[in-house]
Amino acid sequence: MAQPNMWWIVAYDRDPEHGWHWDQFFENPADPEQTYNWGGPNWIRSNVSFGRIRGMRRGDIVAAYQAGEGVLGLVMLASDGYKSEETHNYDTFDYATSPALRFPKPVPYQVIRDLPSSKDDFEFVRIAKQGSVFRVSQSGQARLLQLSREFNPSQAHRIEEFLPAA
Repeated sequence: MAQPNMWWIVAYDRDPEHGWHWDQFFENPADPEQTYNWGGPNWIRSNVSFGRIRGMRRGDIVAAYQAGEGVLGLVMLASDGYKSEETHNYDTFDYATSPALRFPKPVPYQVIRDLPSSKDDFEFVRIAKQGSVFRVSQSGQARLLQLSREFNPSQAHRIEEFLPAA
């Protein structure tokens, strides 16, 4: 089985009109059979993000990054990325409500940015401020999952849920 892709999704809560905090997802448990729609033309306006959403696939992993706080947890995609009917841009996707994991301790942005290969592994480091959906390489995914376990050792077994089946 091929390893799923990982996407770095940025949430900002500073903008009262378009702001959003990842805890709005993590603190509202839903039926595990349900999905959580995200994006749309009011939130996604970057060509970089359109291109990344076009490549999203059901089962891919999302690193839930909250601006100013760090990676707060992990989520799975419940759908491929898709076009909004309004703009015909790839600007929408759905999160699975299970499995979803909120870390007790966020993985700080600075720790990730300071990794020796961060510019190769984490697309956001190269093209900051040009969107909210970024690609993470396979080696970046492994490193982020390792850091997640290091910062949250009590969650190590749950982090394993986000790894592909052997």
